[in-house]
Amino acid sequence: MTTRQPIPTRRRFKHRAVPSMLFAVLTAFPATTGICGVANAMPHVPQVTYQLSGSAPVADYISYQADSGQIQQPQVPLPWQKQFTGFGGEVFVISAQSPGSITCTIVVDGKVVSQATANGAPARTVCAN
Repeated sequence: MTTRQPIPTRRRFKHRAVPSMLFAVLTAFPATTGICGVANAMPHVPQVTYQLSGSAPVADYISYQADSGQIQQPQVPLPWQKQFTGFGGEVFVISAQSPGSITCTIVVDGKVVSQATANGAPARTVCAN
């Protein structure tokens, strides 16, 4: 009596190849197009510092845009600074008035991006980026 051995067919190999090819395509496409990349999904979040200094001990008022919105403060002791985390695409602005000279500075990610000094009675200065 002879035993019969199965004859491999193309059909059998074809079914095994399709799932592995499909898996390769589905994993390669997102990786090459950046769909799965966390770095591509997260916008840059800048670290911002506003600084004020002047010849007077107190600024009459300051106004600035921060992560919590527009802030206005009267009678601010100098020197003064505010640090916060920004979000992508926003404009950073600070203005101040003082009876003597006053300097405003905006620092983003450790780099000075705007600086201005005003003199007078009153002195008014604005920095923006």
